[in-house]
Amino acid sequence: MNIVYIIFLGFSAGVVSVTGAYFSISGLMKLFSGAATAVLVMGCALELAKMVSASFLHRNWGQMHFIMKFYMSAAVGILMCITSLGIFGYLSYAFQHTSMELKNTLTRIEYIESEGKKTQEELNRLQKTLDEIPESRVSRRLDLQKELEPRFQALQRQAIEVQMKMRTESLKKLSYQMEIGPIIFVAEMFGAKTDKVATWLIILFVIVFDPLAVCLVLATSFAVKQREESVKPKLTIVEKSAA
Repeated sequence: MNIVYIIFLGFSAGVVSVTGAYFSISGLMKLFSGAATAVLVMGCALELAKMVSASFLHRNWGQMHFIMKFYMSAAVGILMCITSLGIFGYLSYAFQHTSMELKNTLTRIEYIESEGKKTQEELNRLQKTLDEIPESRVSRRLDLQKELEPRFQALQRQAIEVQMKMRTESLKKLSYQMEIGPIIFVAEMFGAKTDKVATWLIILFVIVFDPLAVCLVLATSFAVKQREESVKPKLTIVEKSAA
């Protein structure tokens, strides 16, 4: 087998394995935030051991004792489940964080809108009170206007603050919607809930990620073994010719 292809296969296995390990350990560190350093050390050690064990099982399956086969196979399978759980935790945390921030932003926007509505209603009420005074009573009208002027100014400042807050929260809302926009689009296309679509997408990632990494490691081990077997006859011929 071509050595360049084997190197590329091994590189792919390494990239997928390291990427999966990173997201898995990050997810597990969030799950066990009280012992994040310990999880990091254990996760790195076990991820490396998993890949080495998978390769060792493939290369030495026929020579291994059945107890060792069973234990190492079970260990690799359990570690794959742990890695998948960590990846699921990481991705679900990322989505839930953005989704929750979007919901909180929408709640704040509703509250700000209600405050703005109350401010505007109060302004309208004061203006109506002022308008109800007949124009013939100029002095009364001026006195009331002077009396209500501080209140008018305070409400106008409040209305400006409400508009500024609304603008800030609207920008946040747009940012969060852009982050989860593709999921919202897919959910609308299939007429499903956003959370459900996100969960299924995460499950698809989990199904593909770590099993693919292990399969690539096994494929690399298989390719190396095939190359070794193809090179052996050539070496034997060379040794005989030299003798």
